[in-house]
Amino acid sequence: MKPITVLLMVLALSVLYGFRTVELPAQGIGNTSQTKENLDLPYDAIGENSEEEDAPEVVVFYGQNLEGDGIFYCIDRSGSMQNAGELQIAKQEVTRNIQEFSPNVEFGIVFFDAGVLKFPSSGQPMKAETSKKLSAISWVSGMAGGGGSAMDKGLFEALQFISRSSATRNVLVYVGDGGGSSNSLLAQIKGKNQKRAQINCVGVLELSPDNRQFLQKLARANSGTYTEIKR
Repeated sequence: MKPITVLLMVLALSVLYGFRTVELPAQGIGNTSQTKENLDLPYDAIGENSEEEDAPEVVVFYGQNLEGDGIFYCIDRSGSMQNAGELQIAKQEVTRNIQEFSPNVEFGIVFFDAGVLKFPSSGQPMKAETSKKLSAISWVSGMAGGGGSAMDKGLFEALQFISRSSATRNVLVYVGDGGGSSNSLLAQIKGKNQKRAQINCVGVLELSPDNRQFLQKLARANSGTYTEIKR
């Protein structure tokens, strides 16, 4: 009986040992997988942060998305804009964008009538730090209507801002009721847009067919969009 007893004990131990040799690799695989997931997390997180940092700023202006790390405005403040209340709306749109900017954004603002007013007055693009944003908002808030309309001067001044910008993706948005119609002006603007900024045009009030066509051509020639606001 003793040999049989010993044999039974050996068989029992073999079965038990065999069971463990099957289960241990499974546990090891489970642990390995879990460790790999934990190790992957920091790399995934870094990738997501990198994409966020590289992604352009997106703000909504007159219902259209502006995407870039350099955003610039050229706003008509002529008598027609003032009298129709459109100047006040444009100021509100610009102000909202400024409030939304992250500190990584460069920006500059031009208002024009027969002459040009700009912020910053130095013509150097400004980083959207909190104190500078507050100064810009105050300046926009105090902007009054003027007389005449020198669209070309306003656009040239805005393009000067962009020429000094260190941003990698510049966007210029124009708001007004036209003021240009010549192909020569289109060529001049194209020539001064050396950094190939996207130029988006927002047509407001009662646009003449020539002015509408000019703004459409301006946007098309500079990879931008044309939007017409009817109230």
